[in-house]
Amino acid sequence: MSATYLPLPRALSPSRAYSFAMTALGADSGMRRFVQEHLRVRAGDKVLDLGCGPGRLYPHLPPVDYCGLDMDAERLAHARALYPGTRFEQHDLSANCPDFELRGFDLIVASGLLHHLPDTVAQRTLQFCRDRLHNGGRLVTLDCALEEGQNPLARLLVAHDRGRFVRHSQEYLDLVRAFFPEATMTIRRDLLRVPYTHAIIECDKR
Repeated sequence: MSATYLPLPRALSPSRAYSFAMTALGADSGMRRFVQEHLRVRAGDKVLDLGCGPGRLYPHLPPVDYCGLDMDAERLAHARALYPGTRFEQHDLSANCPDFELRGFDLIVASGLLHHLPDTVAQRTLQFCRDRLHNGGRLVTLDCALEEGQNPLARLLVAHDRGRFVRHSQEYLDLVRAFFPEATMTIRRDLLRVPYTHAIIECDKR
């Protein structure tokens, strides 16, 4: 779930500061609802968590064959410390992860990722997802979004997200539909304790 800025204790590492901010915003509850209402993940599924950060998605999943992928070594170290024995790998999505060999995923989740990527990298990432899903597998994305008639506070917070490529909700959908033509979008305004707007896109590989 995308983070807004909060004053944070200076002693905290970036990953712990991020977790602190997410807890303060009520994002754990929002992540749980995101999993329950949108992912439809089943025990035993093969799941790839793209841009996994410190592993916030992992504790909300049933027992699955999980792999978290991120390019931030410090956040991955935090995830490994929290969930020892769980697979977390460091790869650069902007380079299309040439050393990442796993395929045949049932579900790929990109939570809070696309709004950090310019169009060209986002397009490569979406092709990466399509290539690594089995037929019938699903991709679900979640990002902060701009929209017409948005709550003014939500618009302010979204506009000040640390992601440099926050888009209008329709722009996310257009981006994804270039690779998954039947993708559908849900706008959620209730996943944080503060007014906010998330665009959730769900698509199947066919």
